[in-house]
Amino acid sequence: MAEKIYIRNASGELEPLTEERFETEDLLQRLIGQHPELLAGDQMRPDDPLRWILIKREMPIEGWALDHLLIDQHSRPTLVEVKRGANREIRRNIVGQMLDYAATAANVWSERDMRRIFEESSDDPDGEIGILLQRDEEPDINDFWEEVATNLAANRLRLLFVADEIPAELERVVKFLNEQTRDNLEVLAVEVKQYPSQFGQALVSRVIGQVNAPRSGNSRSLNLRPDELLDAFRPDVRDAMLPLIDAVTNAGGQLRYRRTAITVRGRCSKWQRPLYLARFYVSDGGRFEFTIDYIDGLPEELRTFQKEYIGQFIGDEFVSSNNGKWGEGWAVNSDAFVEQKDVLTHRLCTALRELSDL
Repeated sequence: MAEKIYIRNASGELEPLTEERFETEDLLQRLIGQHPELLAGDQMRPDDPLRWILIKREMPIEGWALDHLLIDQHSRPTLVEVKRGANREIRRNIVGQMLDYAATAANVWSERDMRRIFEESSDDPDGEIGILLQRDEEPDINDFWEEVATNLAANRLRLLFVADEIPAELERVVKFLNEQTRDNLEVLAVEVKQYPSQFGQALVSRVIGQVNAPRSGNSRSLNLRPDELLDAFRPDVRDAMLPLIDAVTNAGGQLRYRRTAITVRGRCSKWQRPLYLARFYVSDGGRFEFTIDYIDGLPEELRTFQKEYIGQFIGDEFVSSNNGKWGEGWAVNSDAFVEQKDVLTHRLCTALRELSDL
């Protein structure tokens, strides 16, 4: 039997609105893509309501397509699959499909892919991220995407099953998964019901599958102690990095230790925010990037500095190009890093000192 909700009119009388199922999955999918707030982030995090930006609808993954890929204000990727309650797949098949997507995501996607897709589809990508983050100060867009990379590499994902009716079988599975995977994965279902009226359409969302109290914010810090992260590198790579880190610190560099990477930034009086010069990733046995980021409004003197910094690597046989829409530079694998540690340390520290003198 169709559910009803009631609205109270100006004369004080109650008018019933009767639930009407979505005619097609596409209608519900488009609605979620246009209005991610229907996912009821306030029910998931009452103390810090979740908000999202849409990266892509029908996001390709291993020959298939995820209905929606979203990212929240904590840089956490959110995978969304949408089904009608009448679709029998929602009872069993959709769970295996979603878990397969989650297991595959870090291997086939990168934050750079996500950033490129988002920036190509958005009229004002930086503005959208600013609205998402809702911070008093100007947001650091590169920091946001760096945290996306950290979460993706750590499989710190949120999986959402969305339908106009969540069957009991799916609810049981969602609660079980959510209880067993609380460290990294968050698994929830969202029921979105529509109630048409002569004035328009009422939409009511309900989050299903939360275990005990709703989680608050990011459940785990994105930062690590230096020794924790350094221990994740190969012993010979770690031994090569220790003197580099000391030299970078003495040269005035700012080091940040994330869950999957160490970043190196420098400051100068001509720009209010620090500039990225290097990122050292734990993944793939160690990947070392000496790059610059494209920044709107950067003074010409700083652009010249950036070009000269990455220009030092032109012709080096131990580097590979690491250019993209967001910036350009060079990548070095772990073996080359160990062999060329003195050269790389000298170039990075020289750049930090030159930057601070500008």
